[in-house]
Amino acid sequence: MNSALAAALIILATGFTSAATAVVEEKGARFEERIDLAGERLELTGTGTVKYRIVFTVYAAGLYLPPGKSGSDALAADTPRRLEIEYFHDISADDIIRAANTKLDEQLSDSQREDLQPQIERYHDLFQAVSDGDRYRMDYVPGEGTALSFNGEPVGQVEGEAFAAAYFGIWLDADNPLSTGLRNNLLTD
Repeated sequence: MNSALAAALIILATGFTSAATAVVEEKGARFEERIDLAGERLELTGTGTVKYRIVFTVYAAGLYLPPGKSGSDALAADTPRRLEIEYFHDISADDIIRAANTKLDEQLSDSQREDLQPQIERYHDLFQAVSDGDRYRMDYVPGEGTALSFNGEPVGQVEGEAFAAAYFGIWLDADNPLSTGLRNNLLTD
């Protein structure tokens, strides 16, 4: 075999290999390795799952940040980010909101909670019940706000850097996340 043909085969093989690894799977939920958000390329930093009572895997999540951003940058005001959550069980909107409120109450001071309450309520009004295979996507774009999509369809957006940091903090807060194991898996540095 001549060297040009060998080089072409290597390039083809490399191309097929990278195409085959363009998706990461977590318990059947699939997450693209790279996505575009408002014209910026983000990379999957990690995936993980949340369990209920150690037995039931409730959902899988994937976090996207710009290349080179670390876990300490994940909640910075100028950092675009995406969190995708795919559910494995039926959950009512009330239960999703109740869980979010519980964690926000633990993480925020009374004055922070009071300041963010109107935005939190508007965001919670966007949620609906989920079933196995449904997916929520939260996108934060600096200067625009935090958009929520359900199964790929936009449902609304809430403005504010502080709101975005608080809401993404449910999963990413350094001191008191929803699940330390999930946070560590999402922010693998």
